[in-house]
Amino acid sequence: MILLVFLLLLGAAAWATWAGRVMVPADHVGIVERKFGRSHADPAFNEINPDSAKGVHARTLLPGGFHWRAPVLHTVTYVPRVHVPAGMVGLVTATEGRDRTDGRTLGRHVECNSFRDGQAFLRGGGEQGVQVTMLAGGQSYYLNTRLFKVEMKQRVHVPAGTVGLVQAKAGAVRPPDQRFGRHVECESFQDGQAFLSGGGEQGKQLAILGGGNSYAINPALFDVITVGNVAESTEGLTEAHLREIAIKEGHTGVVVALDGTEPREDDEPGTVAPRVPGHSSFRRPWDFLANKGQRGIQAETLGQGTTYALNPWFVRVMPIPTRVLILTWHNKEDAQADNYDADLGQIVVNVQGFDLAVTLSQNLQIPPRVAPKLVSQFGNDRDSDLGGLVDDRAPMKRFVRDVLGLAVAGYFAEIATTSSVLDFLASYHDVRKELTDRVMHALEKWELGTLGTTLGSFTPTDPVLLERLKEKFYEEMRGENLGVSLQNAKLEDLIDKYRARQESRRVALELKAEVALLGPDNVSMIRIVREFAKFDVPEYIGGGDISALAQALPMSTAQDLLARLRELRTGQEVTAVPKRRELTEDGTEAIDADLDGIEYEDADMDADADGDDGNGAE
Repeated sequence: MILLVFLLLLGAAAWATWAGRVMVPADHVGIVERKFGRSHADPAFNEINPDSAKGVHARTLLPGGFHWRAPVLHTVTYVPRVHVPAGMVGLVTATEGRDRTDGRTLGRHVECNSFRDGQAFLRGGGEQGVQVTMLAGGQSYYLNTRLFKVEMKQRVHVPAGTVGLVQAKAGAVRPPDQRFGRHVECESFQDGQAFLSGGGEQGKQLAILGGGNSYAINPALFDVITVGNVAESTEGLTEAHLREIAIKEGHTGVVVALDGTEPREDDEPGTVAPRVPGHSSFRRPWDFLANKGQRGIQAETLGQGTTYALNPWFVRVMPIPTRVLILTWHNKEDAQADNYDADLGQIVVNVQGFDLAVTLSQNLQIPPRVAPKLVSQFGNDRDSDLGGLVDDRAPMKRFVRDVLGLAVAGYFAEIATTSSVLDFLASYHDVRKELTDRVMHALEKWELGTLGTTLGSFTPTDPVLLERLKEKFYEEMRGENLGVSLQNAKLEDLIDKYRARQESRRVALELKAEVALLGPDNVSMIRIVREFAKFDVPEYIGGGDISALAQALPMSTAQDLLARLRELRTGQEVTAVPKRRELTEDGTEAIDADLDGIEYEDADMDADADGDDGNGAE
């Protein structure tokens, strides 16, 4: 009998051993449920011996090796392990645990090996509901799926060149006068528990998510606005608001802070907020606020050629040109309506009832330090709570119109009432200088200097005045031409005089050389022979003396011969005389001398340039 009982017990033990043997398949987890025992709802009992509680046990069975559970007392269910794909996160919801009694929407973090140790979760005070801690992607987890439910969520991806805006759905309630939740360091919102433990507040956050990265952010704790879902936003955001702010070359970025301390009431119009250190060009807005940064237009600007990742809920940036601008006064086409000089129309000056069109251009350059004051004084057209890069040209256009435009218009209005048409046209150079001075004076209070004022021509728009001015022009041109002709005639006379004197000097020099070489008697005889050779005389004259020849010659020829003989008398000596210098009417130096600079010592041969022989005879 005893042997039979022993065998029965041995057989039952063998059966129980075999039947209670548990082997969990690979990539699965075994979930144990106890059929009998005390209720697991007794917390004290569960903490002492949770495996003895009735119901589903928190501890699971892992694959690899054998496990044993009483075959009648326990049942084991095999479920696949939880795999979170790469690029995703696992949002965990606990079906068991303590109640949240302080109104929190998320269960606090408990060290439990990423929810693999359900028993540690319960013993550590894990709370029911959605958990603040998530499962990272690209891994598998052996979880008790009866205790934890896992929902797959996409990681937050912020494309390069953009920013992500964050709104907290859980946390402390921020004060009503505070626009943003206080800043808490929490690994770019990936550590939800650090955010909550650090006093993170609900609502818009100052920190942003930089572009070109993906983030494991709990969607139950934070809403993230990116260019991929901005269309679903109800606050009027667009993709443009989420772009990084790039300041082009030749520009400076004027910053308008949308949050901060209130400006002082005694500030004059156009006053800008003073510089605040330590916020890295508004990239760290929490430091800006901590250092008592003032709301409104800032004295600090953003430099050219740099890209800034800024929170569009916090700042608005307006690019102002710092390159040289060429502003022109003329009637603009529709395509030029957005130009900075769009309000500068054609200048028309009415003088004595006649309209004169004036062309004008002005070079202007705005230093970065002046740009904030300009925007503050001339305002902007954006008054929403949204920021980002705003290409608002209204302040610059108003400045050009109200400062330069009025200064130029006022000047021409003044001179139009005190000038006649001809005086106005004749005083072009004075007008240009006075206009430059007027523009320079208008820009001085803005700490700007003029780089150049170019005044074009004055063009009459009245046909009658235009014809009169044409006639006056033609008469002036005719007078100028006559003056040139007169001057040319004087020059020609002077040239002829010099040529005549040059020829006389050459002849005198030749005569002097002959006398020195041959003697005066021989020279006289040669000259007489030459003169006789030139006359047309009879081929034969009777008689033996010179009187017969003289009677045969005509009277005029004989007189001419006698005059030449008198000039060639023997005993003449040629000597040079000093020149006399005079100034002609045109200021040039003229040379005058008797017989073109040659004087003979013999009184009978002394002759001046006009051919006078000294005795009154020519």
